[in-house]
Amino acid sequence: MAETGQIHGVVLGERDRFVDAIRVAAILVVVFGHWLTTSVIWDGDVVVSANALSYIPATRAATWIVQVMPLVFFAGGFANARYLERAGGSSLAFLRGRIERLLAPALVFLGVWTVLGLLIEWFDPSSPGKIRAAESAALPVWFLGIYLIAVALTSSTMRLHRRFGIGVPIVLMVMAALVDLVSIGMGMKDLGGINYAVVWLLAHQIGYLYADGTLQGWGTRGAALLAGAGLSALVILTAWGGYPVSLVGVPGHPRSNAQPPSLAMVAGIVWLVGLALLLRPAAQRLVSGDAWWRRTDRLHGLLLTTFIWHVSAVSVGAWIWRAAGWPEPDIGSKAWWALRPAWVALLMPPLLLLLWLFGRFEIHRAPRPAPPITLARGVAAGLGVFSVAVGILGFGETGFIPFAPEVGEVILVFTFNPLQNIVHLAIGGLALWGAFLSTRPGLIGLLAAVGFGGMGVLELADAAFARPLGMDGLTGVTHVVVAGIALIGLTVGALLSLRRPVPR
Repeated sequence: MAETGQIHGVVLGERDRFVDAIRVAAILVVVFGHWLTTSVIWDGDVVVSANALSYIPATRAATWIVQVMPLVFFAGGFANARYLERAGGSSLAFLRGRIERLLAPALVFLGVWTVLGLLIEWFDPSSPGKIRAAESAALPVWFLGIYLIAVALTSSTMRLHRRFGIGVPIVLMVMAALVDLVSIGMGMKDLGGINYAVVWLLAHQIGYLYADGTLQGWGTRGAALLAGAGLSALVILTAWGGYPVSLVGVPGHPRSNAQPPSLAMVAGIVWLVGLALLLRPAAQRLVSGDAWWRRTDRLHGLLLTTFIWHVSAVSVGAWIWRAAGWPEPDIGSKAWWALRPAWVALLMPPLLLLLWLFGRFEIHRAPRPAPPITLARGVAAGLGVFSVAVGILGFGETGFIPFAPEVGEVILVFTFNPLQNIVHLAIGGLALWGAFLSTRPGLIGLLAAVGFGGMGVLELADAAFARPLGMDGLTGVTHVVVAGIALIGLTVGALLSLRRPVPR
């Protein structure tokens, strides 16, 4: 694509090597951070994945550096702004390209592990190691569900950015603080889930400020001010505000700064973005050389596959370690620390094998033409994204075993199980096909809405064949409400199309 000018050293219409380097570095930190802090403990017929943060309190402050999801969403905001530009402002073309990019590797991953989970449940249900592997494999996909929502809202949030600029992140910061006030200060814990959207959309929105050159225009002083303000806020909130020190969830602790994200995570976003901007000149020099850039570019093409499969590599490595009879010292002991390099080295071959098998499904392509946006296509796309995101988020909590329990696992205030997650993915896929490819988006959207709402109706009617979906009453009501909103939108769209003059 031809250059379209520059703003503060950023070539518009082209890739930014600094942002690509951020993405690569962030995902590598996630992978190696998880591997370093994870220990698989075998205790008879029980297998658990123990997190070192629960056993070594001194490591929790390190999460102020290694909790890099804020930078992933920041880089995603930049990338989505650029991709929307490349799509010529077409929201459907943009959404189609980004969804293909995200869902192709994710659906392959979910499909493979769903089959593996069913095989384990049917043929080897007494194997604690295999059951634990199927339960934990899907942990990384929570990110995809939330990020998919941010992607779907990009056209709208970009319009807000163009009109209000930095005012949008400021409002989101205030909203995050108010949610904490209500959920933590007033004890209404269920409302804390609102911050899953507010906080991560904040990080995504800040990415727009980099895409338009605003952050670069602040210079080194501005970056230092951001980093200093964020770090100071983290110290105040954790030392005197009652917030946990760790920016990732610590198993066994009653509160978390990540589940749901808190005001401390907001401070972490500001701190890490400021730090990244301070390091930008050095990073740009590093990736300006062809050798470094080729490595970065090669890794960048496999980031999503690396992220979603790296926990699976832990299961393979744990089986090898156990089968070899290698020592399993107490977490935090000198022997445990000494064996960490060997543990990480053991996990590399399984991950490389998984990348070889599944990396081919990671699609990178320019935006393709899409039909003009209409209300029917917009409603179908919205319902499709919502249903797919719910399905992916569901897997992040339920894993793949048991497949269809009548009592599902609680996520916020709703209940899910793997079978319900698959139904969500199927309905969402149908709606997205209607939005992007069908000549009858209204009809396809109608079928998807009826299917989505039908799940809720069956649950509320206590139909026997709805019980394997693992829903409860509130989940059923929510399905009916969402479907009702979609049906209203489709009806309005149909009425508006009837009022248009027929071309002669």
